[in-house]
Amino acid sequence: MQENIIVNLFDIDKKYLSHPDYPIQEHLSNIAASFGEDTHKEAAFFHDIGKLTEEFQKYIKNPDHGRRTTHALESALIYLANKNYSITSESFAIFYAIMKHHGDLEDTNAFLYDKLSFIDDLLEKYPDIEKKLEKICDRSGLLLDSDLDEICSLFDQEDFIQEHDLALFHNYFLIKDIFSKLIFSDKYEAIFKESYSETKSYQWKIYIANLVELVESKDNKMAFVRNQAREEIIDTYSRNKDKSIYIIEAPTGIGKTFSALHLALKICHDKNKKRIINALPMTSIIDQTHEEYSCILEKSGLLKFHHLTHSKNYISHDNEERNEKESSSSQQNDFIAMSWSSDMVIVTTFNQLLNIFYSNKNRDLVKFWTIRDSVIILDEIQAIPRILIQDLAKTITYLSKKFNIDFILMSATIPAIKQLIPQSMIAELLDNRYFQMDFNNRYSIQINTQINDIESLLAATKANYKNNRSLLCVVNSKKLSLDLYSELKKNFQKDNPSSELFFLNTNFIPKHRAEIIGTVKKRLQSHKKTLLVSTQVVEAGVDLDFDFGIREFAPLYCMIQAAGRINRENRDGLNKSAKLLVTDKIGYCPYHSKDLLKEEILELFSSEINENRILPLLKKYFQIALDRTPKEPLLHQNMELLEFETVYNTYLNHFMRAIPNLSSVFIEIEKDLYQSFFLKIDRLYERMKLSGNSLEEKMEFKSRLKGIFKELSQYVINVSMDETAGLQDFHKIVQIKVCPYEFVRNETKYSIVKGWSGEKTLTINF
Repeated sequence: MQENIIVNLFDIDKKYLSHPDYPIQEHLSNIAASFGEDTHKEAAFFHDIGKLTEEFQKYIKNPDHGRRTTHALESALIYLANKNYSITSESFAIFYAIMKHHGDLEDTNAFLYDKLSFIDDLLEKYPDIEKKLEKICDRSGLLLDSDLDEICSLFDQEDFIQEHDLALFHNYFLIKDIFSKLIFSDKYEAIFKESYSETKSYQWKIYIANLVELVESKDNKMAFVRNQAREEIIDTYSRNKDKSIYIIEAPTGIGKTFSALHLALKICHDKNKKRIINALPMTSIIDQTHEEYSCILEKSGLLKFHHLTHSKNYISHDNEERNEKESSSSQQNDFIAMSWSSDMVIVTTFNQLLNIFYSNKNRDLVKFWTIRDSVIILDEIQAIPRILIQDLAKTITYLSKKFNIDFILMSATIPAIKQLIPQSMIAELLDNRYFQMDFNNRYSIQINTQINDIESLLAATKANYKNNRSLLCVVNSKKLSLDLYSELKKNFQKDNPSSELFFLNTNFIPKHRAEIIGTVKKRLQSHKKTLLVSTQVVEAGVDLDFDFGIREFAPLYCMIQAAGRINRENRDGLNKSAKLLVTDKIGYCPYHSKDLLKEEILELFSSEINENRILPLLKKYFQIALDRTPKEPLLHQNMELLEFETVYNTYLNHFMRAIPNLSSVFIEIEKDLYQSFFLKIDRLYERMKLSGNSLEEKMEFKSRLKGIFKELSQYVINVSMDETAGLQDFHKIVQIKVCPYEFVRNETKYSIVKGWSGEKTLTINF
């Protein structure tokens, strides 16, 4: 079959184009050569065959004045006719990938029934479709009978997926895999005019040597224990290479970041993996992890990827070529970064990784294929909502078996997910004794429900800061954090230098958040008096080390993460006084009552508990949580039914729930900063509108605009829409508002000390 396809399509006359001045024959051949699977080659050869119509050829030769026309539907129908309308898992996956390769995956039954079940509707919407199909066959050399009656009869059933035995978990990922390779190689070929080739020289052994040299050069009190734990992880893995899901459960501060990287590099070397993907819950941790990885790995193979990062410079030209080729390189760089197609190690967010698993969006699935033959690290896995744990366990289990992925799950508080994965696949790599060793007695946790309002919280903060060099106070809401900070500042103006007091929440622009964390970290390292009031934005993974902590009541894993910022380095003489003092709920609580398990936690922590006695309590807590976790997965049934859009919307509703009535605002923290961004965007926009631009030039302008938008995002926060009245729009193509410099200078809207000042925004927690 494959040879017939190649011969037939290679007979296409070069005068027929897929893109301006570019033969369709070359386009299809390059895409087909990008991956070796037969399913990909079939999808590649057929996906743009619909461009052979007279209408499309007229359009592509004069895109500015030609009438836009379809081609994906025609291509999919030709493919199905070529398969004699035979429906198998593979043929349907290819058909659906071709049909949707310029859009997002939809709920399959509903989409097909609406699109193809009624011949009258089909002919009304596409009146010339029969002539188009005949012309495609004529120009491609395919001898096919495209019978619309047969096609519509095939899809004239609302439960098409069930009737053809396609309702399988396997098919959900099969479709995504074929779709991902097709859309990636299609975009790649359109940008580079060549096939994609994954030819890399993997330097795993060199990176391992770099890591060992770096960690063994560290000389501090915790270094010996961290190296001991790391070596034990590698030794245990060496005896369990047949496993594919590895658990690292260890106390905070044990060096899990470098241990997990060492393990991932070792797995890559031993099992011939192609890349490492490390997913973390917050961008602040990603920046820190990327910085640490940069000491070990070549930056050319290391990518930091989240919504605030810029593209790397993969494609560069010497000065002689620069003017000629600069216009294409930013588009190329942008695509390589967003598709994860070049780097061997990627540091990203949970959101980016889970979108690959559960999103239906073209923009997310363009990189789905990259997870095959990889090692995926899920760091701080306790941050995954409990209601999604069943689905994540099933997803990890399936992908590990079918996509040759090794997973590393790690946290100080591994939730009950390991009980939901077949035990034959799991290896726990670190002995629980690390929770009980002498070094692991760095702090204690004590709950005091008598601290139940802002007055008692203020008194506790002042009293404990007086007796310690540094203190971290974490509360659940932005409003409480600001109220506490404001009251403390009054006190500091009387008794302490105000330079000792810091404040952090999501009302600060990302640029300021990073600067605040950096300043606090330097002060702590220099042993300067420091008090930080923050929301949970500072908790998991941020490498800060305070003498004392206060945490408003929250789920247990949040309390443990906050405790991980207390006496992190086990400093001499501090373990007797270092403590995390947990209060009652005081302000607004963003956590669901089912996740709090307040009464159970109060019973477990009825007395002050030292760090080395916490592990048994964690196990009891997560068993309680498991017992209360829904027994049925949330997404699994919809995944089996190939309801891609429903899966994604349900996932978002439980992981990244949209908050209504929000508006994005650009904060002009420097005079003329807005004007600088506006001019960059406006010049590109005006150039993009010029009628003489080629398709490649238009794509390049869009790519360069995207780079500016990412730079812009460092100055943007989300606020209540009600508080943006009177603020001007940024630009006709940038749907955000502008807070001008004068409102920052006089602190009427934004302060570099307190962030956004609107009362309504303070009550919105995200």
